[in-house]
Amino acid sequence: MKNKIFFLVLTLIAIRTEAQVSVDKLKFPKLEKLPDSFQQSVDKQIKDYYRLFKKDSSTTNHYTVSFMLDKIDSDSNYQYIFLAEFWSAFHYQDMIPELIKRIANKDEIGLVNSADLIIWERVQAKQMQFWGHGGVSSDDLFTVAGRANRILTKVTGQNFGNVSMYSTQDQLVTLQKSWVKWLKELE
Repeated sequence: MKNKIFFLVLTLIAIRTEAQVSVDKLKFPKLEKLPDSFQQSVDKQIKDYYRLFKKDSSTTNHYTVSFMLDKIDSDSNYQYIFLAEFWSAFHYQDMIPELIKRIANKDEIGLVNSADLIIWERVQAKQMQFWGHGGVSSDDLFTVAGRANRILTKVTGQNFGNVSMYSTQDQLVTLQKSWVKWLKELE
């Protein structure tokens, strides 16, 4: 019996490792043309970027992919997450695979300077103040996974589900698999 359990555990580890390797090797496919709905989402985010960040665009346009990924991974200032929703439309080929890799990352970074943003679970948990109005995020932007999913949803126009503050690791892996499948189907 112990051998069967040991073998089962080794099999599960191998499956998880294989899935992680396939996620680590993600690349955006070379496409002649984006699907219409994806192109419309990219165009909308770019248009909104210039509308919202007109005076700052000369600075923020020069941010690197690694700079923005670092902010997503470790900075609690909502300003960068908000910017990334629009900025990523210019860099979707590099950002999308990197964001998909982060979908299973439950690290909690926190969130400050969120102004009128509403994340209901965080408001109910008294980790965020409710001002009576504002934009609502269905993704938990306190976490890397929530940030990645929100940005992917905004840039691509696709929605495979949300990242809750209560999402389990298995739920995040399932969500990540949906994003991987979508990316591979673009080819």
